[in-house]
Amino acid sequence: MQNSFKSKLLPILSVVLMTFFWGYNWVVMKQAVQLVGPWEFAFVRNFFGAIILLLCLVAMQKSLKIINFKFVFLIGIFQMIGFTVLVLVALVHGGTAKTSVLTFTMPIWANLLALYFLKEKMSNKQIFAIAISVIGLLLIFDPVHKNADFKSMLIAISAGFFWGCGVISVKKYNQKYPQVDLLNLTAWQMLLGSIPILFIIVAKGLEIYEINPYLWKASLYNIIFCNALAWLLWNYGVKHLKTSEVSTISLLAPVIGSLAAFVELHEAPKINEGIGLAMILCGVLMMILLASRGGSK
Repeated sequence: MQNSFKSKLLPILSVVLMTFFWGYNWVVMKQAVQLVGPWEFAFVRNFFGAIILLLCLVAMQKSLKIINFKFVFLIGIFQMIGFTVLVLVALVHGGTAKTSVLTFTMPIWANLLALYFLKEKMSNKQIFAIAISVIGLLLIFDPVHKNADFKSMLIAISAGFFWGCGVISVKKYNQKYPQVDLLNLTAWQMLLGSIPILFIIVAKGLEIYEINPYLWKASLYNIIFCNALAWLLWNYGVKHLKTSEVSTISLLAPVIGSLAAFVELHEAPKINEGIGLAMILCGVLMMILLASRGGSK
């Protein structure tokens, strides 16, 4: 049991650290898409994040060879377009806190997909932890609110679905090619995923944007911390943890995002949202505890 915890400690910590980068980034992205188009911002963070990781591979004298081009390209489509781009599009019109929470319906999709594609079993306690978090999500969702932007909400939920597809794809890839370096996979998924984004930008027509100091800072934060580093941390967690564990721990991100939106954007959470955030935290902590014990029946 103790050995099981030690083997999972680093992957758990990697996902927790990732949630802080991505959690605060909801505020950064919300302000960035007011200054530049969502497709353009997605390309910048994905492409240059990939370049940084490829340079790291060269500096560390690791292989640049892509193992199974089509598979890695599919992962890039799911995670760079289906997730990253749709999140930014949803943020153009939707609130920061609600968009972040709806995107993190990912654990629901990922766990449902894992049952079929990975044959992963969940204990009753793990199901209970996920259920607590899902109820928390529903409390924050508040679909009957008269000011709800259902278009942005639907886009955010779709982003969560495609991210869930990405999680399953990465796990299947690691099962098929366990020898592949995660740095290699992470770099190529970002680079290949950025290519269709560039084509779409050109197809819809290039636009000129004013570059100000905040956009520079937002871009650098996204390129270095939220793409190059965070995706590496995420893929490491996905490789070494069960889908139920890694997806539930990731729910710390919308909690952090909601708190950051309250502090920086003055998006005050309502009572139902506060209760929902607390329930998500309880579900996450329970899942971490169960993972540390090697899973409980």
